[in-house]
Amino acid sequence: MSVDPGYRRFAFDEGVAAWARTARKVAAELAMEPARRARELRHDGTWLVGLDLLPNDADGSLSGQPLPGDWRAQVPELPLHPAQVSIVYPGYPKRDPAETQANHRYRITRKAAHVDGLLPVGPDRRRFAHEHHAYILMIPLTDVPVAPTVIWEGSHVIMGDALRDAIADAPPEKVDITEAYQAARRAVFETCPMVTLEAVPGETILIHRHALHGTEVWGNTDPREAPDGRMTAFFRPETTPAAWLASD
Repeated sequence: MSVDPGYRRFAFDEGVAAWARTARKVAAELAMEPARRARELRHDGTWLVGLDLLPNDADGSLSGQPLPGDWRAQVPELPLHPAQVSIVYPGYPKRDPAETQANHRYRITRKAAHVDGLLPVGPDRRRFAHEHHAYILMIPLTDVPVAPTVIWEGSHVIMGDALRDAIADAPPEKVDITEAYQAARRAVFETCPMVTLEAVPGETILIHRHALHGTEVWGNTDPREAPDGRMTAFFRPETTPAAWLASD
């Protein structure tokens, strides 16, 4: 019996590739806006968050270019938000002046592993489930093999079970899940293999909403081979708290 790894790859689609070409052009221009760079550059200029960067429509279309793909048959029909475009630059991750050594080391050794939507709150950075995503859709915009997204295979099962146990019947956004999250994350590191999700424009990868994932370090690739950095679009459409917490 096969085990669900927590992600699914979809083969090259020319329609997706056309969308990616449009998105790359739009994103490259928007990413250079001074206000955005001042607000969203992290890790000594080696990562641009790119939150809600693309002005796409609710069906994903951008500048008249539709977003097709077999992935649509695998997910609920929900409106898509303006896509994040995460841009990783050569040298990632350098250390921010205000970043602790422990946090920087975690970003390197554990690839800043996280589950989306579990946000740190307050001065003690306690974790709460403030965002309830239906899924994560990953669409590469550049053909850059370095600093790929990584995922811990099967981690969505461990993380999902821990979240359901901790939250039970309470509103998810009201429950401090810090200890449960940290314990489950340690269990994932001990039992789940980390794999890289390398892909090229035209391919898509669907990631389970509870999967532990992160970003690999840049490595030794010549920066001249990636003038726009490693650009990846992410969609995380919102769903209900109950659907987010479900075991599917």
